[in-house]
Amino acid sequence: MLEIAGLTKRFGGVTALDGVRLDVAAGRVHALLGENGAGKSTLLKCLSGVHRADAGAMRLSGRDFEPASPRAAEAAGLRSVHQELNLVPGFTAYENAYVGRAYPRRFGRVDWKAMRTRFAALRDRYSLDLDIDAPVGRLSVAKCQIVEILRALMDDAQVLILDEPTASLSEDEAAVLRRIVRDLADQGCAIIFVSHRLDEVFALADDYTVLRNGRSVGSGRIADTSRDGIVALMAGEAFRHERHGDARAPGEPVLELSDFRAGSGRSPIDLTVRAGEIVGLYGVVGSGRSSLLQAVWGAAGQAQGQIALEGALIPPSGIESRKRAGVAYVCEDRRNTGLVMHHSILDNTVLPHLKRHRAMEALPVVSWRRARAGVRSALEGLSVKYGGLGDRISTLSGGNQQKIMIGRWFDPSLKLFLLDEPTRGVDVRSKAEIHALCNRLAGEGAAVLFATSDLEELLMLASRVVVMAQGAVTLDAPNSAVTRQSVIDATFHAPPPAPSQPETRP
Repeated sequence: MLEIAGLTKRFGGVTALDGVRLDVAAGRVHALLGENGAGKSTLLKCLSGVHRADAGAMRLSGRDFEPASPRAAEAAGLRSVHQELNLVPGFTAYENAYVGRAYPRRFGRVDWKAMRTRFAALRDRYSLDLDIDAPVGRLSVAKCQIVEILRALMDDAQVLILDEPTASLSEDEAAVLRRIVRDLADQGCAIIFVSHRLDEVFALADDYTVLRNGRSVGSGRIADTSRDGIVALMAGEAFRHERHGDARAPGEPVLELSDFRAGSGRSPIDLTVRAGEIVGLYGVVGSGRSSLLQAVWGAAGQAQGQIALEGALIPPSGIESRKRAGVAYVCEDRRNTGLVMHHSILDNTVLPHLKRHRAMEALPVVSWRRARAGVRSALEGLSVKYGGLGDRISTLSGGNQQKIMIGRWFDPSLKLFLLDEPTRGVDVRSKAEIHALCNRLAGEGAAVLFATSDLEELLMLASRVVVMAQGAVTLDAPNSAVTRQSVIDATFHAPPPAPSQPETRP
């Protein structure tokens, strides 16, 4: 269905693609694998008409394929679902599906009923739980991802590109997506599936191609390879990611939550995180993991209960008090709330610590000479690959962006580090480097509390496992005392309803 030979793309003096070869057959799911920065995104942009290749050839259904624009690529039968959401927040799901498409008309006017009926039929075809009348800005990240996928399926596609489609989905939602992908392949669609979750790749894909440093370094049938073989191709060497477990004895309590509620109507939570301890929060989407981290960070206006840092009580809300006490937070969505994508690498790295880089302590004026020196030193320690500090941070791979978002908080005064999905959408090497950063922090005496939807990461990094379901803690145990099955059982264990709170009177 799709043939690519010798594809080359350069950006100035940087060669992003160097003679890439890729063959995708109809009715097959083809996994495109590689570390962040390996060339996957550039290849997908060449396929979808965003970039024009400098050399090489592409053929779709036996015909030359050189799309001059995304619209031309779609007209040829290629559809893309990107990892980062591209929806209009104020539009409903079915309205978003028609962005860039011809609207059905009735008596010269837009036929809104026909639009909704067609999109509802597509939703019902796959038995999806989705409110298509609500503005997508009110939907969860997982629901928005499903809208993106349905939007791509509005027209018959010969080739469907799925870039990290399950990165924000719960296991149940990911299973629904895999069923949709398999159904499309059975209907003859050729599917390019990009994912860093190798267990998912081996469960779903038929074939694979691995890119490294812009080159094709391996391809074949998934059934003929192994996880270790894929990782070795991606990393260029034998690469082993060790499970950490209980390597160190925890110290004194750093974070203590007592009868703590992330918001009104939430279940009370008692939790202690000690110095040198890495505590992993696990649960499906909606379990309350992210809400708990945000409440501990002081960003939840309705948080209630007692929260103490190193024995000193602090207000249930208020971010500045946390920063002064040595708390740092890394959010889940680096593109929209974690980084300022149109600003430079330098700007984003110094953002949490502008006061530290003042030319004079009394004046809010940054000494950029001092800031550049400090940032260069920090990025070197984080193994970040970048061109110049003045480059936009959007030019970096997801793994390098994530390392900056984490590493910019490093400070000798850091006592508690809160991370929400710290390795979402990054490759195996970047994941290992981020895990090493967390262990480095814990080794220096900080407490680390992170939330993840990746069970493998949970068991790889956490010294203690805390599982949440419906806003309540259903399991709290050392890593060495849990199994995959016990974690999964706790994930779907329905906690008892939270006791009603007495009415507060003035």
